[in-house]
Amino acid sequence: MPAVEAWLLGGPADGRITHIEVDDDGSLPQAIVLPQSGAYLGASDHPSPPVQHRYLRCAGEVDPPTFRYDGPVPQDQ
Repeated sequence: MPAVEAWLLGGPADGRITHIEVDDDGSLPQAIVLPQSGAYLGASDHPSPPVQHRYLRCAGEVDPPTFRYDGPVPQDQ
């Protein structure tokens, strides 16, 4: 699937550029969900369970496209 580079602002991916897949007609999604997990020194030998984080596409034409952090996705969704 083709992809474009987009900025992620806020949340755990603040200030990063990542590839976002586009639809067959080249349209970007209005929202993306990124899983993130981690391990913390001294807290556990195993990574924590992944948490899904939602980023919403900013309105207007910006180059590169920008997604702003909307918060973690509730576990029941």
